Amino acid sequence: MRRIFFNRRLVGALRLAGLLLLTAAAPLAPSDAAAQDGGAGNRASMITERPRNPGFEVPLRLRPRVSFWIDIFTKYGKNHAVVHHRDYPQVVFGVFDFSRAAAELSPVALEKFRKGKIEEFSRGLTRDLNYLAAGASPQNEQQRRIVEKMSVVPGGARKYRETVTEDLIRSQTGIREKYEEAIARSGRYMPMIEQLFVGEYGLPIELARLPFVESSFDYKAYSSVGAAGIWQFMPRTARLYMTVNNLVDERRDPVVASEAAAKYLQAAFRRLGTWPLAVTSYNHGVGGVAKAVKKVGTTNIASIIEFSGDRPFGFASNNFFPSLLAALHVYENRFFYFPGIQIEEPLRFEQIRLSQPVSINHVVRQVGVSIDELRRFNYALGEAVWRGRYQIPRGYTLKVPPGYEARLANLRMPEPRVAPAAPPASSVYGGTVYRVRKGDTLSSIGKRYGVSVAALMEMNGLSSPSVRANQTLVVKRPTPRQAVHGGGEPRDSGERTAGSPKRKYRVKKGDTLWEISRAFDVDINRLQRANGGISLVKPGQVLVIPEE
Repeated sequence: MRRIFFNRRLVGALRLAGLLLLTAAAPLAPSDAAAQDGGAGNRASMITERPRNPGFEVPLRLRPRVSFWIDIFTKYGKNHAVVHHRDYPQVVFGVFDFSRAAAELSPVALEKFRKGKIEEFSRGLTRDLNYLAAGASPQNEQQRRIVEKMSVVPGGARKYRETVTEDLIRSQTGIREKYEEAIARSGRYMPMIEQLFVGEYGLPIELARLPFVESSFDYKAYSSVGAAGIWQFMPRTARLYMTVNNLVDERRDPVVASEAAAKYLQAAFRRLGTWPLAVTSYNHGVGGVAKAVKKVGTTNIASIIEFSGDRPFGFASNNFFPSLLAALHVYENRFFYFPGIQIEEPLRFEQIRLSQPVSINHVVRQVGVSIDELRRFNYALGEAVWRGRYQIPRGYTLKVPPGYEARLANLRMPEPRVAPAAPPASSVYGGTVYRVRKGDTLSSIGKRYGVSVAALMEMNGLSSPSVRANQTLVVKRPTPRQAVHGGGEPRDSGERTAGSPKRKYRVKKGDTLWEISRAFDVDINRLQRANGGISLVKPGQVLVIPEE
């Protein structure tokens, strides 16, 4: 086994810190990965490469890159940091093991320590790269190792300078623990995805492994850029295939999102012509991949990824397909890499498409299922629905655990309505409206009713805190029902307009369609239809209230 080059002073510092620069093997083909395990030939023989769709065989040029990701998935864990070349990740400069520090330091202190050691190592690496960039011959073991490692990078002495000037030194944290959890979770959804992809859409089974590199099969996953669910759809793309709004986000429904992914990949393949390109488009967009093909002049994914000129893809897109190939290898050999792993049972459920909107509480009462169980099977529903502010909308496919099929089939729809009681007079005359007396100030009125000056100004549309005697102020925001029946000065909400048979209501801050429909005792669907099918309201908007 070849040992990675090292800086003796740095290793001394790391030993004092309870850390050691690890050895790193030369790049391997995926089928040889197990040979690293102390030469254990018997274990190596357990590694298999099952027959695959030709589009998912590992190209010879990509084997070193794929091998790098296999190591990240299976060899290195959360306390390892692999310092490597950004454009050629198989060029590994150093591997740090922070396990001892992790056991002794707080998370904040560990991160600071980790960052400091990597930066210290990178500074030494940068000095040696600059030395070699000048055309000088290597003078020590470390510099000779750099030359040896970077022999796969084209460009002569220029490549050393570009590694520094183009910021190509990168650190990658291992994800062995995360990947093991992902494989365990995958059992929950993999049978469903395979049946959908292969049985219904005729897609290669290899595509069913894509969530390993997208979300680690984390059904609660949200990315920093707004992607969600196990397939990590962005809102704009998702809306082409499913419902995404404030009440229902089907990106978080594994069944609906998986079907959307199948449709997307099928369409991408028709446009781009190969599965490697279609997979890459999942990260880079169909248009972006088409531009890359035109720029490099080939549809060969290895030639595009390893292009020696100005690369058309960034780091994430350049490694997206290779990381899928690594994921395929690891999944095919999951019991070798993760002995004793317990795969979750497939998720099973009963479902019904709602013909009418119903509340969460109504489902709980009628079906006898707990809210916690409902949440587990209905991640697509928004918090506003779970909190009872809105009903589950019509058309949603409600899922419940097995055993509730009969009750689910008898779910009563539409949900019986309970007319809200009229508010007591005191809440209208004494608590909502106040007539300003001589000597009053907005501040004194606010203190009397426990309302801030800013809130009073906002509720009454005031541009300044000045008030005058006999002026009528709203001191507590009325509910829609109060706005219709309340006393005080006439308001533009809920009043019948002369010559018009329709009732109207001006939306106030904090109002929701559900609350307005309850206040006027009007079915929310009728209210929506009467106002152009709206699903959201905003302050100042005038709604038509349909007659009973």
